[in-house]
Amino acid sequence: MRYFLFASHGRFADGILDSVELIMGKQNNIRTINAYTKENKDIKSEITKIIESISAEDELIVVTDIFGGSVNNEFMNLLNDRRIYLIAGLNLPLVIELISLSRVNSDTDQMIKTALRNAKNSIQYCNYQLSQAGKDEDF
Repeated sequence: MRYFLFASHGRFADGILDSVELIMGKQNNIRTINAYTKENKDIKSEITKIIESISAEDELIVVTDIFGGSVNNEFMNLLNDRRIYLIAGLNLPLVIELISLSRVNSDTDQMIKTALRNAKNSIQYCNYQLSQAGKDEDF
């Protein structure tokens, strides 16, 4: 089975999951870690508990909020575990791409690369796009 884990500073991870489920429905294969909140005193033990809950055949795609941040760094230390795939830059377009592609793609590495490419394309400066729309119609 393929699982997802959203991990962030504060409650951002729960907010992303809430939005994902609003758009895509209930997701039983997604967990969250909201680091450095009052409920979460020890991120390492929380990570260990999640990793121990998956089998040797499972995959865990971890998406953290900030590359090089403390949450991301905790997972960087675990990349010798071949079940773990780590992505930094938690955002809604990315996780929707990952979840959608996960349903049809068995090659996890390729799925992640495609999701990253598609999510990057969704980041747009709308003012600029609008100003260019009129120019494109002239030719």
